[in-house]
Amino acid sequence: MSTFNEATEQAAINLCLSIADDKMFLGHRNSNWTGIAPILEADIAFSSLAQDDIAHASAIYELVGTIMDDSADNIAYGRKQDAYLCADIVTKDDGFDWANAIARQFYCNHFNLLRFEYLSNSSWNELAALCKRLIVEQQIQVNHINDWILQLAKGTPESIKKIVQALNDYASEASMMFETPYGFDLLIGEEIVKSSDDIFAAWCKRVNEQFELAGVDIEVPARNAEARGGRSGIHSEDFNDSLQELQTVYREDPAAAW
Repeated sequence: MSTFNEATEQAAINLCLSIADDKMFLGHRNSNWTGIAPILEADIAFSSLAQDDIAHASAIYELVGTIMDDSADNIAYGRKQDAYLCADIVTKDDGFDWANAIARQFYCNHFNLLRFEYLSNSSWNELAALCKRLIVEQQIQVNHINDWILQLAKGTPESIKKIVQALNDYASEASMMFETPYGFDLLIGEEIVKSSDDIFAAWCKRVNEQFELAGVDIEVPARNAEARGGRSGIHSEDFNDSLQELQTVYREDPAAAW
């Protein structure tokens, strides 16, 4: 990173934080299902998904730490609310409704896989290598959640109604994942990020293919490019609740390891 100027370096940090924050908060939300998922197999699988997401977050925070000369723990837990750059879909309260949890995971998993695929071609070698490694685990998550969409959409009348409602409810939140963090244009100029003008279209193509297989009609609205949200540090109350819970131990003992 020493070859980048200060502005580009900060933009690279912002990009990494947007990925790691998404992963950490999504993992935290999913971990709440441990012990209460509908069936034992789902309980074990969702706990595994949560562990994977938190492990992915940890790896990216460590990469950021090499730039900021700080620990992954401090970066993960020691920031103020407006310094977190996750999209609010990852912290949206699912009300312990399984269909909501699946819908959230579905949209996020497909986005994260695409994001890792794009960044695996980054000119920042460390980031590219990390993303290439994470793609494998992310693809497993995508396959698993695709199966759940099919299972619920081709199940009972109640399961069909619930998953369609959940996918519709989370669709507008999903489009905000494509908000870019501050300095993103600098990263394209440095080829840290290859031009990603079509990433939303590519994501829509993948999720719509799954909707077609499942036989559901879901419309995901295009993101308003002017809208500012989580990537700009502007968050919902659900985010604030999640952050307060995550920072409880850190506030009591900042030296504790996660």
